[in-house]
Amino acid sequence: MENHTVEDDMDRYYDKKIVTAIVGLRVDISQVESIATLVLHENNVEDVFVVTGEFDILVKVRFPTYGEFQKYLLSKLSKIPGVKDSKTMMVIGIKKENRRIFVE
Repeated sequence: MENHTVEDDMDRYYDKKIVTAIVGLRVDISQVESIATLVLHENNVEDVFVVTGEFDILVKVRFPTYGEFQKYLLSKLSKIPGVKDSKTMMVIGIKKENRRIFVE
């Protein structure tokens, strides 16, 4: 019997595909601006939005592998002081991005 992890399964699912995700952050309200500024300087972060509603900050990221994305979530993003909670939404298809429409 083969031992495999969720990371192995996700890497197989995303084989040769860039991993794109939207991460919603709930943060200490007094630190919204400083956390947003800190996050936007990460190489794999494409967009950072300060928003109202369920989350305080939305972060769009792209990584070459799921493993690298997981490492970022666990060792960087979740360790930022003032981050209370996060929710990750994996992108499974892109229909329009940067004003460009994608036809499948």
